[in-house]
Amino acid sequence: MLKSLSIKNFILIKEANLEFTKGFNVLCGETGAGKSIIIKALDCVLGAKIEKTMILDSKNPCYIEAVFEKEGVETVISRQTSAQSKFRIDGVLVSSDEVKELRSSLVDIHSQHQTYSYMAQKHHIKLLDDYITKIDPCYIELIKTYKSTYLEFRETEKKLKFLKENYLNNQKEIDFLTFQLKELDDAQVRQNEEEELQEELNILSNIQVLKDDSYSCYYALSGDNQSIIEALGKIKYSLSSLVELDKNLQEPLNSLFDSIENLKDSANYIRDYSYSLEFNPQRLDELNERVSLIQKLKRKYGPDLDSIRSEIEQKLNSLIAGDNNLETIEKNYENLLEQVELLGIKISEYRKKHALDLSKLIEGKLKNLELKEAVFEAGVEDCQKNESGQNKVEFLISTNKNKKPLPLAKIASGGEISRVMLALKSVFCLVDNCNTVIFDEIDTGISGVTSGAVAQSIVELSQSTQIISITHQPIIAAKADNFIWVEKNHKESTQIKIEILDKQRKLEALAIIASGEVSQKTLDFASTLLS
Repeated sequence: MLKSLSIKNFILIKEANLEFTKGFNVLCGETGAGKSIIIKALDCVLGAKIEKTMILDSKNPCYIEAVFEKEGVETVISRQTSAQSKFRIDGVLVSSDEVKELRSSLVDIHSQHQTYSYMAQKHHIKLLDDYITKIDPCYIELIKTYKSTYLEFRETEKKLKFLKENYLNNQKEIDFLTFQLKELDDAQVRQNEEEELQEELNILSNIQVLKDDSYSCYYALSGDNQSIIEALGKIKYSLSSLVELDKNLQEPLNSLFDSIENLKDSANYIRDYSYSLEFNPQRLDELNERVSLIQKLKRKYGPDLDSIRSEIEQKLNSLIAGDNNLETIEKNYENLLEQVELLGIKISEYRKKHALDLSKLIEGKLKNLELKEAVFEAGVEDCQKNESGQNKVEFLISTNKNKKPLPLAKIASGGEISRVMLALKSVFCLVDNCNTVIFDEIDTGISGVTSGAVAQSIVELSQSTQIISITHQPIIAAKADNFIWVEKNHKESTQIKIEILDKQRKLEALAIIASGEVSQKTLDFASTLLS
């Protein structure tokens, strides 16, 4: 509830401190006295825009402070405006967005000139859901489950659409990569194979030179009596005779012996090598074709065919996995769609059932407010699924006999709007988080018996919710628990004077509201209202 409101240097208020109580608080005064300025100040401290023209003395800052109490805990919200606005919650500087976020749980301001949230069709589905949740707390879990499932469904739907749009392109790339991989696999190019083939190709291309020259080498080493090995043999024989004379020659003799043996081995190898060489034109063609193939693949894919093949295989596997993922996401999409539809049907059943009860309840409130012919419908229709379910909810009303119910926004009479809002508030205050409701001239367009009915309805509502109301109706004002009188003071400059009235002053104020003057007759009338 709102405990107090302090206002300094705002519009016509130099300084004012208002105390509010539980139950029913009224702001009364003659027309134009400035009652709505108080509501405007509260609106501004809760985040509404302050124009420069709203500051009474431009040389000094404007300051507004509201103290709220909820469940025994006080919250102080203040705003100081000079060159810029500074908001504070419990003394801590905060942004206007933080204040606005807190506002909805603190106060609900209804003005005759504003578009009521209850009138807008987009809010009706939430109002109905809040009403159902108050009756059946399990319903909120159903709503949460539906919402999370629906959001997952929509995200999956986006993924599926993206995958399907790219499916044909992926298939083309898969076919191309498959062809490339097959081409490389069919070639079966070994590591360093080109170098090996080039060596063999070099041999076959020069085989006659190799054959002739290698045999010449063999013949020089060991071909006849004039060969190198034969000459070394004669040297070995002579050196052996010398060793008998001088043992120091034994080591070079041994070395010579080893060299002759090695040369014999080399000569034999060269001879066998020369004999083994044969020209093979078929093998030469095979080598040329193989080298040509490898060089072609390297020009096409790059020098490191093994790395290229690994990259192609990895990319191909990724695309194939993506196609498999498409199947998985399709199945998940179908599963989520089924869940969303089943949950939507269950929610729809809840809404249609409780909409009937809500309609009867509000219709009863309207009849108590002297709208005897009123028909109210909380209409629930099926629609395309969305984040709120698969229903469209709209409140419809007819206040005249034999008239088809129309959307709330079609209500023309100000007096009817006031009573409809009061009826709706009387029901929905039970499900709102807000503990304070402000009615700015809820009595517009009503009088007589209707005023009494409105007064009684406000009193009933004030038993569970703090009500602050601007009113010009003495019948309504007489029911207040806290009576605040507002009037203009024109002594030096026009300013607003605000005071909380005791019982005697309240009697005089009611007399003024009723007839514009204080006389014994009007005081007797006011006394009758109070009794």
